Amino acid sequence: MKSALKCFNPTTHVFQGVEVAPEKVVEVLVEAHREHTLEGITFSGGEPMQQADSLLALMRNLRSRAPELSFGMFSGYTEGELDEGRYSIWRRELEAQEKRSLWEAIRARLDFAVLGRFNHLQLGTAPLRSSRNQVLRLFSNRYSEADFGEQLVEVSIHEDGRAEVTGFPVLGLPW
Repeated sequence: MKSALKCFNPTTHVFQGVEVAPEKVVEVLVEAHREHTLEGITFSGGEPMQQADSLLALMRNLRSRAPELSFGMFSGYTEGELDEGRYSIWRRELEAQEKRSLWEAIRARLDFAVLGRFNHLQLGTAPLRSSRNQVLRLFSNRYSEADFGEQLVEVSIHEDGRAEVTGFPVLGLPW
């Protein structure tokens, strides 16, 4: 039996690449903010918590350089799993207490997060949540749920006839 839990848009994720130091990423983001006045930064998949130590370093550095930016995150882990330190770190193993502390430090910097695995059998229509089992958590008073608009999708049809759906799917949209 195939699992109902899978990646929302696996074709957008490259699982091989070059590791970039958080300081370099911060430089690029600060420059983009100067040029385009970004409202915030959203961390998403793969899975941000698999690089929790680098994510925290990035957030700390960004917050010191551009404190007005908001932070959001999409994670396939539930809040309970994160609170209990039941998530994987890509490069090394940490004890559950270290992972709980990492999550607490990350959560303290987040304005919002969408948490829970994408489930293609429970497609959702709520803002930012592509499946009904996912939750939107607001960790600061910067946003309310009303600040997040309707779900949008983009369908690209390639020359070879292949269609690619990007964005937030709604009920009834074929996968």
